[in-house]
Amino acid sequence: MITYIVKRILSLIPVLGVVAVVVFALVHLSPGDPASVILGPDASAADIDRLREELGLNRPVPQQFFMWLGNALTGDLGNSLYNGTPVTEVFLNYFRPTLSLAIFAQIIGIVVALPMGVFAALNRGKGVDGALMSFALVGISVPSFLMGLLLILFFAVFLNWLPVAGYAPLSEGLLTHLEFLLLPAISLGFIQAALITRITRSAMLEVMNNAYVKTARAKGLPRAAIVIKHTLRNAFIPILEIIGQTFTTLIAGAVVVEFVFNIPGLGQLIVNSVERRDFPVIQGTVLLVAFGYVLINLIIDLIYGIVDPRVRLDQ
Repeated sequence: MITYIVKRILSLIPVLGVVAVVVFALVHLSPGDPASVILGPDASAADIDRLREELGLNRPVPQQFFMWLGNALTGDLGNSLYNGTPVTEVFLNYFRPTLSLAIFAQIIGIVVALPMGVFAALNRGKGVDGALMSFALVGISVPSFLMGLLLILFFAVFLNWLPVAGYAPLSEGLLTHLEFLLLPAISLGFIQAALITRITRSAMLEVMNNAYVKTARAKGLPRAAIVIKHTLRNAFIPILEIIGQTFTTLIAGAVVVEFVFNIPGLGQLIVNSVERRDFPVIQGTVLLVAFGYVLINLIIDLIYGIVDPRVRLDQ
């Protein structure tokens, strides 16, 4: 098991290295000068050159990259060019709303999808199965921002049950926090529920054809025990995989929904940083998001090894 874990951790290093190179290159090859943006259009060329020298932007790009990478390996992602705040502090301030939204959306997706997928599998070929799969198809097809606008129109404008937009931190109370996150979480969770429903149904149908499930039926075991203990449990690995994958995509998908609902998350941070040409914040944010992505996948892989020993034996 230790060898399996070490191999998985070592496999992350090349991924993060490629992400660091690509992000740094794209940011520095994009048009625009941070010094000009900071000083404004009325700044003189001498002032711009002076600020570029202070910020280290006049150094060769490879030198800037290796200095940034060396500092990043020690946990120092630099300071924002816009206000001098450490990048990690800026990231955490904007990451909390995005993380809350992603977790809430994933909970909604799982709670809705697992029963639907199981119910569809148990009623394969019937009308309810077709209805649930139609729901899944709609969920995959409708963009999250469009779903968000429809939810705002119905629940916030027509019914006036929930806030139109905005964000309340957890410090203002759990209910207030969830009240502002409910509509955006449903917008994101709707897509996750559709994907998890389809995978749950497929995994359940595959396991239901196995001999041990048929034997359990022949023994007269209760249907609930067959479904939960023998079928769903053995179908859980592909379900777990899609849950892990959809959670990582929630961070990227949340960017658009955050703009629709005016949530101060990573979407706002990235767009504002691009407009200001705040290179350290852009690089650090993307690198930290990529690290989170591979870390979640690593955790999912380790859970595979615990749930199914055959996974780690094949490595």
